[in-house]
Amino acid sequence: MNDRFARTVAVAALVVGPLTLIVANVMQWLLQPSGEAPTAADVATQFPTAWLVVGVLSVFGPLVWLAGLPATAALAPERGRLITRIGALLTGAGLAAGIGHLALFFGATGAIAGAGLDADARAAIEGSTGQEPIGNALLLVFLIAYSLGPILLTIGLRIAHRVGVWAPIAAVLTAGANLFGGPIAGIVQLLALVVVWATVVVAVLHSPARPIDIGRSTDAGERGTGVPSQV
Repeated sequence: MNDRFARTVAVAALVVGPLTLIVANVMQWLLQPSGEAPTAADVATQFPTAWLVVGVLSVFGPLVWLAGLPATAALAPERGRLITRIGALLTGAGLAAGIGHLALFFGATGAIAGAGLDADARAAIEGSTGQEPIGNALLLVFLIAYSLGPILLTIGLRIAHRVGVWAPIAAVLTAGANLFGGPIAGIVQLLALVVVWATVVVAVLHSPARPIDIGRSTDAGERGTGVPSQV
């Protein structure tokens, strides 16, 4: 870490980012729209304020999260450095792709909900947006990079002896839970997510302080020994 301010920003970003993801997921679980086969547009129509909050958290939370990733890459200056940096880059790419995908998703869903369309027209537009290539490409990048990134990141940090062995295991559980649906898999995923990033936050908090500037250190040593400094 460079200084106390940079460390504070990194810790705040690494706490706020995952927290927004957790809150957004829990809110989506609690939003239960009426109807035989409700869609995301139905949720947005019946709970407009809550859906807007979920959208804001889902889009801007990862944006804040990105600010903490450089600090994670710096946690392994020697052993595990390459794996840690690759993991941080992949995680950042996944978060960036997720921002784009979720912005398209929540933006389109909100527009459909506010257009006052009948059920058939709404279903047709939702089906069309589900086939949109840019959004699907961003989703694919998010799923791959966001799954592999934290795994490699925590493996690198484990090699550097900055996190416990449970961190890579939790990262694998977080990625694996994406393959299963249902509330149990969702709860496991969120709990594993907390373990991964809480461990990273602790590592950042315990990271070495800013190194002493060589020029200042030399001058101070020379003054202390009575030898005049030379320019």
